[in-house]
Amino acid sequence: MSTTRGKKIAALTIIGAALVGASPAFAGDMYAYRNGSEAWSRGTNGQVAVKDAKADSREVYSEYHRRYTDDHELRNSSGYGTIVYGPFDSTNYVRALKACVAINFQPDECSAWSYR
Repeated sequence: MSTTRGKKIAALTIIGAALVGASPAFAGDMYAYRNGSEAWSRGTNGQVAVKDAKADSREVYSEYHRRYTDDHELRNSSGYGTIVYGPFDSTNYVRALKACVAINFQPDECSAWSYR
C-alpha cells in the first residue's frame, strides 16, 4: 500500500469516528406500529408522537427510553385519528420506542422496540 493511500485511509477513519461521535446531528427516524397504535420520533429524536390509528375505543401509548433516562410513557386517550406529542428535548434524545395498545383485563399488545 502506498504512503499516500495509507494517509487517506487514516484520514477517512478519523473523519468517520468524528461523525459517529456527533450522532445527535445524524439521528435516525424511528417508527413502530401495533394493532392501531403508531409511535414515532424523527429528525433529532427530541420528541415522541403517538397516533390512534384504529377506531376500536382502545387507548394507545408508547413506551420509550431517552439518552439519559429510561422507562417513559406517552399515552393517547383522545380517540381515533388523534396524535399526542411528548415533551421536546434534543439533548436527552429518544433512543428507543415501541407502540402499544391498552387492553382491559389482559396484557397490552406492544410492537417490537425500534432503535435509533
